[in-house]
Amino acid sequence: MDILPVQNNLQLSDKVLNAFPQRSLKLTPLSGDGGMIRSLFLIVFLVVLTAFSAYQLPNIAYDYKIGQNAVPVDADIDGSCKTNLLVITNCKVELRYKHNVVSHDFTFVGLNGGDIAVMPLMDATDPSKLTVDVAVDNVMLRFVTTIALIGLFIFCIFFFIRAQIRISKIRKELLSVGSQPLQLMAIPAKVINANRQIIATYQRELNGKQISTGYSGKKTSAPIVLESNGKTYVLAVASAQQNIPYVLDFPMQRIQATPEEVQHFHNVLQEEGII
Repeated sequence: MDILPVQNNLQLSDKVLNAFPQRSLKLTPLSGDGGMIRSLFLIVFLVVLTAFSAYQLPNIAYDYKIGQNAVPVDADIDGSCKTNLLVITNCKVELRYKHNVVSHDFTFVGLNGGDIAVMPLMDATDPSKLTVDVAVDNVMLRFVTTIALIGLFIFCIFFFIRAQIRISKIRKELLSVGSQPLQLMAIPAKVINANRQIIATYQRELNGKQISTGYSGKKTSAPIVLESNGKTYVLAVASAQQNIPYVLDFPMQRIQATPEEVQHFHNVLQEEGII
């Protein structure tokens, strides 16, 4: 079986290579490769944020039009403002002037350390249109911030959709390998520990292009990490047919190893000081 070496891989000892199962193995997609449910949840969440941001545009247009012909008015006003994340302030006000009652919500970005003083304003050409000076004074900032957020959320939606398409291709490749002997290797990776998840990101080829992909798992399903000469590697497997590395998980569910094979391999990794 000829396997082309992947550049910059760490050379493993013969003892480790021989401890790896030599029989025909079948690659299996794992949840750590990127779960569809998690991606769909993120996409739905971003769609909701985009819709919420777009919801601000009619209110911004309303305040902008009043601001073109605004005059102070002696209106009764009730309401409150709440600041989140130190800089995002959301206000809900109700203004009453003569027979006109207007409920108005608006959000703006700014440092607000206490009470916010407001002045009721009216459209000089239409007494039924009421707002407050804070909403009018921040109308351009609100517009720019809202457009920027909408653009950011839309970008993230397309990013996650593209990532999900990529993950689907990877899973399809995994399932197409069939059952055959696999090559064990140690590939360069960036590894971080975040929210009890160990995340390994590495480079691989897809459709002739180098892409960044990753695998994540908790302690019991984490990638097997090695350190050598200040560089970080993870154990991976590849088939002779594809020569594409897939991160090997600690319990070796990726290759559907038997309990005896897992125990023997782990024992050798411990002897070599890898785990």
